[in-house]
Amino acid sequence: MLEIFSLKHFPIIKQKDNIAKEILTNLRKNNLKIKKGDIIIIAQSIISRAEGRLIRLDEINPSDFAIEIAKQSNKDPRHVEMILKEAKNICKNRNGVLVTETKHGFVCANSGIDKSNVLGENTISLLPVDPDNSAKKIREYIKKQAKKDIAIIISDTHNRPFRLGAINIAIGCSGIDPLKSYLKETDLFGYSLKTSTISVADQLCSAAGLIMGEAREGTPVIIIRGYKFSDMDISAKTLIRPTERDYFR
Repeated sequence: MLEIFSLKHFPIIKQKDNIAKEILTNLRKNNLKIKKGDIIIIAQSIISRAEGRLIRLDEINPSDFAIEIAKQSNKDPRHVEMILKEAKNICKNRNGVLVTETKHGFVCANSGIDKSNVLGENTISLLPVDPDNSAKKIREYIKKQAKKDIAIIISDTHNRPFRLGAINIAIGCSGIDPLKSYLKETDLFGYSLKTSTISVADQLCSAAGLIMGEAREGTPVIIIRGYKFSDMDISAKTLIRPTERDYFR
């Protein structure tokens, strides 16, 4: 049986806070214990806060290029400057939306930079530098303290080509293979599957997102229990579509 539940009353995370320790403390407050095979989904926003990835706009001096792009996209040039710094490519600049490829390789709006769930009107949140490593550190701490094999997934809200409505996807993983292949398995009618690969990590993040919410819910940590997964330490970057199979740009 699959169970999904949140850690209620989770504290506001600040820079240098130990998120793994806070998770264990909050589990006790919710009268819960870590079990073997638990998957912990953590919102990117609290990872970025803990790792000091918050930037004040009044500390940024935009370049001439950022100012020009800002005019085209009706954005604050300081915000655009950070979008450009976090990107390795600009994919689209249309209707006030900058779609970029981040240094991680994620294709998303505004290099994943966010102003929601951040204290201060002039403060923005950048994606973690290495979400996989962030997930790994949290997993190792919890595994050591709880003595249970678990998986950690860091999620972020992204839009998708040709589909309205954002969903939560995995940007960092530890202790789980983010992809599941059904290659050579058979369907209901006995036909051999040749191309079926599922992004389990993204599906788990989307399931968690139903409870996590996007506004004032204040539940940035979700536990998923009962899902059987492949216990492998594989990067979330394996979910990025390679250039030769990129049919959307």
